[in-house]
Amino acid sequence: MAYWIFKVAEQDLYPDEPGLKYVYDNTHSVRVQKGDTFLYLDKTQGYSFTATGTVKQLSERKPTEQEALRTRKVRVVYTAHLTDVVRFTTPLSVSPTSKEGKRNRAQLGITDVNLLGWSQSMPSLGESMYQAILDLADLRHLLPSVSTEDFSVPDSWSKTKSRLAIKGFTDTVMKRSDSRCVVCGSCLPGLVEAAHLSPYATDVKNRANPANGICLCKYCHRALDLQYIAIASTGELLVDSEIDDSVATFHCSQISKDDRKALLAGVDPKFLNLTVTRHREYLSNKGMEARS
Repeated sequence: MAYWIFKVAEQDLYPDEPGLKYVYDNTHSVRVQKGDTFLYLDKTQGYSFTATGTVKQLSERKPTEQEALRTRKVRVVYTAHLTDVVRFTTPLSVSPTSKEGKRNRAQLGITDVNLLGWSQSMPSLGESMYQAILDLADLRHLLPSVSTEDFSVPDSWSKTKSRLAIKGFTDTVMKRSDSRCVVCGSCLPGLVEAAHLSPYATDVKNRANPANGICLCKYCHRALDLQYIAIASTGELLVDSEIDDSVATFHCSQISKDDRKALLAGVDPKFLNLTVTRHREYLSNKGMEARS
């Protein structure tokens, strides 16, 4: 999969259908493919990123007589048919002449668009830069949440659409626990994240279900994934007896059982019970017992 910048400008040679089609010709010397990801860079809105989406399919045709007369060396006109298009709530400016644009460019590490190839009519993006742009849009609260009626996030969805669906899950889970780890109580920004109880990889129907999520620090999240710990709906914390006593005691003592139970409000007990079941099976296979 490749990443592209689709530039939007005032022109009538190849009229686009915003969010549906993007039209270009062979003089661009690009190789857009089905499944590629794009960002709109809208020159009519102050040189700003305004949307992202996926190329559903590509079609081609011969230029009309008018198109052939206006543009030299045109042999083929391509139409990228778009899907899963998500528009930013507000444009993300990268204009070199505005204060906001300069700040965003500095955040992204953009010093010269020519070095990035953005001066071309249809420049390509590396995955890292694409993710950095989306991360910045998220930081600026410009990304909308994608709602799902039944909390499912199918594998067929694009990476971007899936990310935005999970954003709603993350926002709800973090807010519910006041961005505080339900195990150790940590609330350090950047260290605490929303974790799935029923695994994201296998439980497609509950990927975006906030009742399937709890707030954990990265350390405790890893411990839960490895089944070293489990959290009961009563607020009781179960810990692998092989974990050092000082580490276990420290984590178990930071939040009382009742306070932990309060932080679990809104979590479906059946998902918490899954962690307990997996933890006990893990210990049983090792011939050990859980401690709390």
